[in-house]
Order: sequence, then structure tokens, then C-alpha cells
Amino acid sequence: MTRSSARVSCAVFLVMALAAWPAPSPAERAPRFDQPLAYAPLDTPLVVTGGFGEYRIGHFHAGFDLGTGKSVGKPVRAPLSGHVERVRASGVGYGRSLYVRSRDGRLLQLGHLDAFAEPVASWVDSVQRATGQYEQDLWPEASRFPVRAGQRIAWTGQSGAGGPHLHFEIRRGDMAYHPSRAGLTVRDTRAPSLTGLTLEPLDDTSRVRGRVAPFTMKLAAAPETVLALGRLRAVVGARDGVWSGVDRMVPWLTRLEWGGDWVEARFDSISWATDMSEGDYCYDAGRVTGDRGLVLWAPAGWRPRVLHASAPRDREAGTLVVRANDPPRTLRLIAQDAAGNARVRSVVIRPPVTNVPAAAAAGAGRGGGPAGRTCECDCLEVTSLPGRKLRIAARRPAKGADPRVGLLVDGIPHLADSASRTVIVTVPEVAREIAALAAFPGDSCGNVRGPSYEPIAPGAAGLGRRSLAPFDVSNELRARRWTWELPADAVFDDELLFASEPREELRPPVSSELILVQHLGGILPRSVPLRRPIVLHVPRLPYAGHTGLFRHGPDGWDWVRTTERIDGLGWDAETSRTGWFAILADTLPPRLGVATPRGSSTGPYSRWSLETSVSENGSGVDPRGCNYTVDGERVAVEWDPEASVLRWRPLVPPDPGTHDITILAADRAGNQRVLTAVFRKK
Repeated sequence: MTRSSARVSCAVFLVMALAAWPAPSPAERAPRFDQPLAYAPLDTPLVVTGGFGEYRIGHFHAGFDLGTGKSVGKPVRAPLSGHVERVRASGVGYGRSLYVRSRDGRLLQLGHLDAFAEPVASWVDSVQRATGQYEQDLWPEASRFPVRAGQRIAWTGQSGAGGPHLHFEIRRGDMAYHPSRAGLTVRDTRAPSLTGLTLEPLDDTSRVRGRVAPFTMKLAAAPETVLALGRLRAVVGARDGVWSGVDRMVPWLTRLEWGGDWVEARFDSISWATDMSEGDYCYDAGRVTGDRGLVLWAPAGWRPRVLHASAPRDREAGTLVVRANDPPRTLRLIAQDAAGNARVRSVVIRPPVTNVPAAAAAGAGRGGGPAGRTCECDCLEVTSLPGRKLRIAARRPAKGADPRVGLLVDGIPHLADSASRTVIVTVPEVAREIAALAAFPGDSCGNVRGPSYEPIAPGAAGLGRRSLAPFDVSNELRARRWTWELPADAVFDDELLFASEPREELRPPVSSELILVQHLGGILPRSVPLRRPIVLHVPRLPYAGHTGLFRHGPDGWDWVRTTERIDGLGWDAETSRTGWFAILADTLPPRLGVATPRGSSTGPYSRWSLETSVSENGSGVDPRGCNYTVDGERVAVEWDPEASVLRWRPLVPPDPGTHDITILAADRAGNQRVLTAVFRKK
């Protein structure tokens, strides 16, 4: 065989061998999603000031907050090559933010920016000037703004919320992933902290240290023994790093083990489409102690995405059962971060030596004794528990004798003992009325007569419509009703909701800027987390002022966004928060301060701005109803609710000299304030 023919034979053999070799699967051809990023979004070393999965009102925190040394203007670089997919400008939420689609499919979100780099900055500015609106949500075509890894694309700021920092997320589809497990490298050598454990009785026959009230203990290196009996669940206080009393970061993993069982909260990923409402369920945001601990429990048949357990899905996850004759049992708590650092603490739990009957231990009984007075104010706290149970507790110690705290169910009192000032009652399916009881000797609540409550059965098929009659209104309006619809899966488990019409002395007060038009009533307790919003249908009342629907929350009355019905007779609204609802009139427009130039036009980009302070204590500022007119031209202004200022920050500052300005500020109820002035640009 010649040398040339041998080469041909070898080539043929190689082609045949490659053809026979199995082709790589799509998964093998696709890039790994957790490949390290080519660049960090900020100069290293990175400082994480906000963690993945930590609590936010109504949602989980879906990324990392990266510190910038309490200053703005740090360069932000593209972590991977790709293109700008989305640009947002807002005075709330993520503020000014960029969304970069990388070539491997990851979506990198960067929020709270101070400024965009060119050419994005000029493009956004042109849209804002053309529309006269600062608030923008823009989706450029993929070829418009390509970026390469390491390219400067923005500067850090504090737009939207919080002090100076950069918010960074890594997504794929609707899923946000733990950045440390999706390509971002952060050096972490500190073990997490386990700060406390709360054991909460789940029914009226369960006790911790002889009481039905939740018991909280600090976790130390040496185990502590706790006496308990019945069905309990655990709320664990855990922090990523050293707990300093203000940070909210949670570890990647928080786990509780007892015997051969376990339950854990593990923050690998969170869906923006389906999981965000679960944040109020997974954290103690007011149901137990309000300390934002992780509730390591879920009902049978359902689990939050972040909760995992040894129990099968058709059983409760995380229920600690302690029987009268059980031997002592060790609860082992573990907190571990994404870098592998871990902290372990233990608690010994055992039943009391003698099993005191539940009724005797509580000092409570069914029937007998005075009914007391009903009260729904700051001195009492009513909490819903799984299984149609309600727990009522006195927030303040009573003065003198037995405070007579409890629940009245269909006229039968269930009273707490004076030691714990707490009682748990199982509300029967057929109950028609419940009420909170309080008669504190020497207390201002001693003579308060309060509302009656209508229990709302959760889990009903379809939509359960309820109607509450208004009160203290003219006969002309008595035929009107506000109605609400509770979707069948609105409540996460079988926690009880109830509806109420408050008496006049129990109505939450309104501010001097607001006038009460009509109290509608309440959907309570305020601590029940909701998976789906409650739909409200509210009548329009014949009142000449600027009215709207409000909900009473921890910080007072909050505006509830509504849509007008086609027939013009009322409003429709959705709310993910329970509480008291009322129609209020906002009587004053926003108050305006002096337009003041701030900042400088030097540096890599201009930070010159014109700011006007705004005071608004009613329905709140309407960002889209505000604008400046400078030298006869309307310009877009940003509403910064944290600083309470309207801010105009043009891409190119105006020329030096004196300029005319007209400021228009509007609130959500439609009140407007106009101020004409001049400012001088140096």
C-alpha cells in the first residue's frame, strides 16, 4: 500500500469513527447555568449587605445588595457579554435599572442605579422628554445595545429604595437564583448566626412552659431544656453573618432536626411568577412575634418552594409532637451559608413531669363567668392558627386583678388565665359570631364595647361573596353595600378570616388631612398572609370631595388603588392585605417647598438636579400627575418618596442664568398644587 493510500484509509476510518460516536445531548451542548461570571458587577472585593431570600413586605428579596461604601457613582460593569434587554426608570422599587441578557441565557438585573452609561442614557432621556414622563419601562430590540463582558454600563446610586448600593439578580425565565449558586463569586468566611427559637402551640391543648402563648428563647452554645406538650411549630431566627440587630440577611439553609425527622428552609431559587406571595407565609411578619423569623412549618398537601421536609407532602411539615410520656428529645438547629460555613445549636424538649389538664393549666373554661367587654385595639392581638383556631393575647400587662381576656364564640366566653393573658379557641364550622373580650381593671379599655365578627370559611369552591352593611349613614345610603370576594385558594392553609363592622369608638383615627366619609368594616386578623388578593367592590358615595378607598395598616391609612366600574356606580379593587377599610376624602393638595439646584455637572456624568420638597399626608403623591415646566417646556420629574422631593435631573443641565419654572404636584385623590418660581443656574 502506498503512503498516499494509507493516509486516505486512515481518514476514512476517522470519519466513520466520528459518525458512530454518539452526538452530545442538548444539555451537554448548552452552557452550564452556574458557570462563573466573567466579571463582577462592581470592583472586588464585593461586600454583600442584603441577602437572597430575605424578607420584604409582600415578596422575597430576589438577589444580592452589594455595598458601595455609602456613596454613589461607582462604575457598574457587564458581568457577561450579551445585550440590554430592558431599561426601567422609576422613583420606587428598583429605581433606575438595567436588564442584560447574556449569551448563555441568563438575565442579569442591576438596580438602584444613579445613571446609565451611553448610548442607553441618551435613548432613555429622549423618550422621557418626548412623553414628559419620568416613569419608563422600555424594551429595546436585541441588536440596539450590545454589551461586552467588563464594559461599563452604569453607575451605582440609591434610586428607588434604600441608601447607596447595587441590587444584583441572576434570573432564567421567571426564576431568580441564589447569586452565589449561579455564577457570582463572593468571599465568605463567617458562619451564620442562630439568634433565637420560638415554639408556638398549635391548639388549645398544647403548652410550652405550661402556657398556650408562644415561647421565645435565645440560642446559646450550651443546650437548654424546655418543657412542652402537644403540637408545636418552630420559628427560627437565623442570620447570614453576625447578627447586629438591624440586618435581615438569612442563610442559604436553615434546618431543624428531631429524631429521624427534619424540616428546612433552603433558598436556591424563587419564582417571580408564583412564589413571591409566599414570603409573608414563610416569615413571621406578625403572626407570632413579628421578628421576621423563618416559620419552619407547612400544612398537609402544600409546601412553599423554599420549604423542604422529611414528611410526605400529604402530611404536615415541621409539626413537633410531644406526648405526656415521651423521653427528652433533642432539637438540632443548623444554619449554613452558600460557601459552606455552618452554625449548629441544640435545644432539649421534654414533657412536664405531671400532665395538668389543659383547661386547668390555662385557667380557662367554656361557659360561666361574665362575658366581659369586647375590644379591638392596641391592647389586644388576635391571631389566626391552622385548623379554624384563633389565639387572643393581651399586649400590655393588666393592672390589678384578672384581666378577663378571651374570645366570645356564639355567646360563650373562653377566658385566658391572668399569667399568660393568652387563650386559643377552636371556632366551630357553624359559628356565626365571635368577639374579642377585654375588661382590664384600671385600664382605658375597661369599658370599650366592640364589634361582632362573622367567620369566613376558607377554601370554599369558587368565589365566596359576602356583604357587610354600612352603618352610621343616612337612610338613602343604607341600601348600598360593599362586597368582597375571597378566591378559594386565597388563604395558604385553613387559617380563619373574619369580617367585622367596627363600632364608632373602635374606628382607627384619621389624619387631619383626611375626612372620614364611611367606614366599610374589616377583614381580619391583619396578620393572615394571603396567596391571592381579595377582590373588593365599593359603592361610590355622593360626596363632593376627592375620595378614595383606604386600608388601615401599621403606619396608618394607605391608599388602595381602584378601577371605576363601567356603570359608574362604584369602584373595584384588589388587596393582598387584610385590615380595616374605609372611604376617606383627601382635603388638601400637596404642599411645595422652594425649587433648589443641587449637585454638579462635572465628572463622568452630570449629577446636577433641581429639587422641590413635597409634604403630603393624605392619599400620597401621584408620580404621573407631577411635572415641571422650565422656560415654557414641560420636563419629566422623578418622585422620590424616601426623600419626599420632586427631582428634575436632565442629561444636559440648563445654561447658566435665571430660568422660569412652574411646578405641578398632584396626589392620588386628584388634588393639585401649582407653584410658579424662578431658579438660578450658576
